[in-house]
Amino acid sequence: MNTEYSVKDKLTLFLLATGVFIFGVILPDSLSDHNKLVHYSAHFGMSFLLALCFYMICTVKMRISKAFSYTVLITATLLVGVIYKYWEIATQGMIGSYSFHSIMDRTGVMTSMSQNTSGLMGAILLIEGIIERNLVLTAIKSGSLQTRNHFSTAAGN
Repeated sequence: MNTEYSVKDKLTLFLLATGVFIFGVILPDSLSDHNKLVHYSAHFGMSFLLALCFYMICTVKMRISKAFSYTVLITATLLVGVIYKYWEIATQGMIGSYSFHSIMDRTGVMTSMSQNTSGLMGAILLIEGIIERNLVLTAIKSGSLQTRNHFSTAAGN
C-alpha cells in the first residue's frame, strides 16, 4: 500500500485546512474578542466531535461506504446545529415577536453555521489526513479487510 500523499490528496487537505480557517476565523471574526473566541470553540468543538463520532459509527461499526458516511455526518451534524439554534431562539421568546430577518440578525445564525461548517471541515481534514489511512493500514495488518469479491487480502486468495 502506498503511504505517500498524492498531489490530489495534498490539495484536498490544503483546501480543507483553508476552509477551516476561512469559515471558522475569517468570516465570523472569531478572534476579535474573548466571547467570540469561546463561541467559536464551542461550535467548532461540538461539530467536530459529532462529525467524528458519526463517521466512526458509520464506517467502523456499520461498515457503510465512505461517501455515504460523509453524507450522513454532514447532514446529521448540520441538522443538530440547526435544531440547537432553533431551540436557543425559541427559549429566548423571539419566535412570533420578530421577523425572520431580525431573528437571523440578532441571534447570529449565520455565524454559528459558519463555525459549525468549520468544525465539519476540521473533522473531515482529520479523517482524510490521518484516520482513513490508519484504518486501512490496521485492517490490512490484521487481515480483516475484505475486497469487493469477498476474498481476504491476508489469506492471499
